[in-house]
Amino acid sequence: MSPMRAKKKSMSLIKAREKASASANNRPRLKLKRWAFVILAVLVLLSAVLLILDALYPVIPDSKGYSTILYSNDGEIIHGFLSKDDKWRIRAEIDEISEDLRKAIIFKEDRHFYYHPGINLISIGRALYNNSTSGKRTIGASTITMQLARLISPAERTLTSKIREAFRALQLEFHYSKDEILTMYMNLLPYGGNIEGVKAASMIYFGQLPQELSPAQIAMLTVIPNNPNVLMPANRSSLTKKRNYWIKQLGARNIFTAEETEDALNEDFESVRYGIPRIAPHMAIRLKKSTDRIYTSTDRVYNSTDRIYTSLDLQLQSKVETSMRNYVKTLRSLQITNAAVLVVNNRTMEVEAYAGSAGYEEEKYSGQVDGIRAVRSPGSTLKPALYMLAFDKGYISTKTIVSDVPVNFSGYRPENYDQSYRGKVSIEQALALSLNVPAVDLLDITGLHELNSMLGKADFDWISKNKDKTGLSLILGGCGATLEELTGLYAAFANGGVYNDLKFVKPDESNKQENQSNNTVTKTDNSKRKVNRVMNPSESEGIRISSPGSAYMITEILTGLQRPDLPNDYRETANLPKIAWKTGTSYGRRDAWAIGYNADYTVGVWTGNFDGTGVPELNGTDCAVPLLFMIFNQLKITNTDWFASTPDADFRLVCSETGMVPDTFCHNRVMETFLPGISPSVRCSHLKRVFTNTSETVTYCSECLPSSGYKSVLYPAYSPELVSYYEEMMIPYKRIPDHYEECTALFEEKGPLITSLTDGAEYLVFAGRKQNLMLKSSCMNGTRTVYWYIDKKFLKKSGPNETVYLEAVKGNHTVTCSDDRGRSSSISFKVSLL
Repeated sequence: MSPMRAKKKSMSLIKAREKASASANNRPRLKLKRWAFVILAVLVLLSAVLLILDALYPVIPDSKGYSTILYSNDGEIIHGFLSKDDKWRIRAEIDEISEDLRKAIIFKEDRHFYYHPGINLISIGRALYNNSTSGKRTIGASTITMQLARLISPAERTLTSKIREAFRALQLEFHYSKDEILTMYMNLLPYGGNIEGVKAASMIYFGQLPQELSPAQIAMLTVIPNNPNVLMPANRSSLTKKRNYWIKQLGARNIFTAEETEDALNEDFESVRYGIPRIAPHMAIRLKKSTDRIYTSTDRVYNSTDRIYTSLDLQLQSKVETSMRNYVKTLRSLQITNAAVLVVNNRTMEVEAYAGSAGYEEEKYSGQVDGIRAVRSPGSTLKPALYMLAFDKGYISTKTIVSDVPVNFSGYRPENYDQSYRGKVSIEQALALSLNVPAVDLLDITGLHELNSMLGKADFDWISKNKDKTGLSLILGGCGATLEELTGLYAAFANGGVYNDLKFVKPDESNKQENQSNNTVTKTDNSKRKVNRVMNPSESEGIRISSPGSAYMITEILTGLQRPDLPNDYRETANLPKIAWKTGTSYGRRDAWAIGYNADYTVGVWTGNFDGTGVPELNGTDCAVPLLFMIFNQLKITNTDWFASTPDADFRLVCSETGMVPDTFCHNRVMETFLPGISPSVRCSHLKRVFTNTSETVTYCSECLPSSGYKSVLYPAYSPELVSYYEEMMIPYKRIPDHYEECTALFEEKGPLITSLTDGAEYLVFAGRKQNLMLKSSCMNGTRTVYWYIDKKFLKKSGPNETVYLEAVKGNHTVTCSDDRGRSSSISFKVSLL
């Protein structure tokens, strides 16, 4: 063989060997790729299975539910209720739990908590090895996440349950962050009896919140869950031994400082069980019974059912409860056993104090009845609403003179509280003195339907449901109302006639940052806002039930100090801020009311007996007003200014005898607040000119007036009912002499007497505004129908006591009223434009 061929053969053999060697080297790589593919496929398949199982069997961490806890407006706990399974299980957020407590529980239960996906394979392997070699269970492998899965769905400790816990742990890690898992875990830890979670345990065992615990208390909450039925504060020796061991361990890991460790080892603890606060129980129960979500009038979601952030001011609530409880003790000697108080912030319409009774636990006095929501007779407390309505209708103004004399309203004869009458009184006197007869007469003029409609807008539930059954007695308490409704009504007076729903809750803490910014804007606006804006809120803020001017006029009347409803004991009025208030006493002296307000607050007070027992000494002046004054003295009044007059109100001089626009003979004039274009503007006619003989013993009319021997004299134009009262009470007055007896112009029977307009009067109306004049007649007995004519043109047919309205048109006019027997009477008047 030639050298060349040998060389080629040698090269071929080398290449063959290299190829075989490369092929041999590639085999492990192919196997590795195959295994990687298999592992990846298994992982994908396992993930898919886990996702399917997760969808089919979702984890519900809050399935047990929490205790419902109510918080004050500054975040303090005021009341709590057991969970549905009768546990004290109070939800805590991560920032409510001290960092040391979190570190301690993680160190003791799962040191690698933040580094595993829910299960710790190393811990599982170590536990399997130790338990199998020792023949018994010496250590566990459950992570915090697996323990949480067991706490959510407790089961016997079997291999199957462990596998299920591992799966649930993976689910929890997939859906929640580590901090969320830790928080849920600490909320469900067992602490013995019906106590679960670190927040419930810290409050019940130590009377403190979990962010306020000492190192010794942290160590106790760390060890108790391992054996909660043994390691309870009542078992001092076992708990102290276990606690001290873990204090040293936590100190060695620098979770506690050396000084904290030493102090913790020497710290003693009490074997007592603190109660969850039970402040404002009536309001708490009311909110607890509401649906899962609480809404405001704007339909904004406020609270979940286990956390209710109320509007209550904890400090004020405590003061109100203490003051009311002590005050009622003084009333019980008079057999007056209970009271209720509601305090509303007029700026926000938030309820800052809610006391439904003097003592919720007092079964003897029916303390569990919520006096704020109980339907009672309101007495005279609705009168300001009627007067406000009449102001807006133009029937009266503040100085209008009315008669306080006995009147029969179709068989209903109201009497004043003191069973006496005052004759002529102004409207402001009638309201300040809470006179009944003028109020009933005014309701008869204004119309029951109108008042019911206004009160319906202010959410008076009983009146809305029974509006067809009410009568004139409604204004004296012949209806049903609650302290909540009345307080809301008077808050509308303070807010310029705009009614807003009362607010019992604040926005949820989940929107805390947004709410804080909103509150900052509100506080800044309130500090700069002028007082008169309180009487002129935006229409969008609520329902307008009156004009700002009429609300202002009511406020001024209810502020007067010359009133009979000042209590006999003036001690509580020494430092009293300026307020407007009204009292009420129901028929039979079963209810005593006092409701007051200023720019900042409205306070409603009720005293009486929940069983409806009347007491002779019970009245609003002596039994409710002192407590009202007491509470106003305890309020933080930020605005010392008073309400300013409103743009729709003005001032004018009126005759003091009638409260009408003065005529030339009106020498005594007074200033009043009125509503231009609305308030009565008729010329005063308290005097009328009469022809008499020179000795003023006989009067003449135009038909019988002699050619000489007479004179013209001005006499008071008293109403028939006032004359009758003066005659009955023998009160001296200037009486018009009898008519000339030989006059042939008089008839035996008189036709209908037009009582609503004055013959010869001039009525002033504003140009461009539609205004009506009221027509009413007084007829002879037996009359069934009357016919009204204006300037000889038929106007309307009506009943003898029915009110008819006539549009005021500029010019001279004659109104005639004829009855069904052909008898008639006429009057003339003039309408002038301003």
